[in-house]
Amino acid sequence: MMKLELGLDVLRSYKRLPYTAWHALAEFVDNSTQSYFNNKDELDKILESEGACLEVNIVYEKDGTGLLRISDNAMGMSYDELVSAMHVGLPPVNANGRSRYGLGMKMAACWYGNNWKIVTKKLSETTEYTVSVDVESAADGDDELRESKVEDLSPDTHYTRIEITNLNRHPQGRTLSKIKEFLPSGH
Repeated sequence: MMKLELGLDVLRSYKRLPYTAWHALAEFVDNSTQSYFNNKDELDKILESEGACLEVNIVYEKDGTGLLRISDNAMGMSYDELVSAMHVGLPPVNANGRSRYGLGMKMAACWYGNNWKIVTKKLSETTEYTVSVDVESAADGDDELRESKVEDLSPDTHYTRIEITNLNRHPQGRTLSKIKEFLPSGH
């Protein structure tokens, strides 16, 4: 029987997608806001007690090979949720919101850079998980991701941070202006 198979080398093709910088960043913002919407009642209580609201921060450092960091104070992910998030093409449990196909974050991260990691800690859990992706290694068939964890953290903290390095794209000038214009508008 013939089967359709996808190789990890598909990750290299993500670099060539016809994204715009602001649409790629919107993939990360969509995931952060969807995490909030999926857990709104619980998060609203916690955020109010912290005197905070949902925040999604994007930092770009152009020095060296560059760094793009997207962080939020949404729900965070458990280990099992992080494993699912790393499965290319596996739709999330709640596919009715902004995150539908299980592709956007991985495609956008690969489009932006050759190395990326996710650091996350779920509300009410005490372990922070980190997973790192080397796009070229993965595309060459190395499907083992580097993982680490930090235990005994406060159950009250909650976050996800994505750090992309060895950038394929270095936003500047008009592109930075378009990003600032596009993202706050809710597109």
